[in-house]
Amino acid sequence: MNKVVLMLVMIFFFASGNGSAAEMKVTGKEVEIKDQVTKMFIYGTLETWIVMHASDIYRKEYRATSVLREGPKPENIRIWIQPMKKVSKESSDGIEYTHLIRITLPYEKVVIDNKKEIKAVDTLVYAVNPFILTACFETGKSEKQFKLINSHHEVLP
Repeated sequence: MNKVVLMLVMIFFFASGNGSAAEMKVTGKEVEIKDQVTKMFIYGTLETWIVMHASDIYRKEYRATSVLREGPKPENIRIWIQPMKKVSKESSDGIEYTHLIRITLPYEKVVIDNKKEIKAVDTLVYAVNPFILTACFETGKSEKQFKLINSHHEVLP
């Protein structure tokens, strides 16, 4: 088990290859990151943008001016990673993305505009180049090291 976790961490942080968010083709199996430390490290690396993109979902969906989310609890966050490759020779944004990361965030309570209260699950899918992402804070170009590809919002009963 520890070898699998170590291998996933190595793939995540030292993988290189060709990829493009404009035209991408998955090349391998999607693997769920189950090790809590690894999962929280990945989440922590992207947390600023996860919060921003999750907030955008509520602003657009509910025309909200304020959103207060409780959660997700760290043990309930789910993360999957999948390798991909570039299909065309031209990248639309100049970044070579090599992996897709899908993050599911179950919120216990979301308060919209201090009135409406819901329980929800949001899923965000990013194209990333983990090799570049690890150095993104040093370069100051972290927002260009990954790209939000898709998002999904679901209200729970």
